[in-house]
Amino acid sequence: MAKRPNPRAIKATRTYTVEEAAIALGVSIGTIRAWVKSGLPLMKSRRPFLILGDALRDFLGNRAKVATVPLQPDQLYCPTCKAGRRPMGLLVDCIPQTPKTARLFGLCEVCGGPCNRMISQTKIDHFSQIFEVAIKEGRQA
Repeated sequence: MAKRPNPRAIKATRTYTVEEAAIALGVSIGTIRAWVKSGLPLMKSRRPFLILGDALRDFLGNRAKVATVPLQPDQLYCPTCKAGRRPMGLLVDCIPQTPKTARLFGLCEVCGGPCNRMISQTKIDHFSQIFEVAIKEGRQA
């Protein structure tokens, strides 16, 4: 199953039953039902209840917007705190991920847990002015 459902797997002009939506997105039927309870609109005029593809795409898009955490230039994302945090002493490791991206890794100054931020390799110089960056060897995808 997918970690995050891809809204592009849904056709906006089509209607889906709960089961069809679950199959199209690679999630369980229970997940779709939980989304309905949290605000996903259903067409309830007759059975089986239907979900408009456009409404499902909008619902998933809104969930994704709410889940993103805006970061200040001097912050990394701490999954333990679920917030942007400054790394201890502004010390970070820069680990190349792909030819175009790198990951900044540091320790949260609040909880001491790992913090991350994905950046473009072209912006390493910019972040070197903010953080004390140590370039590490990474795995190229």
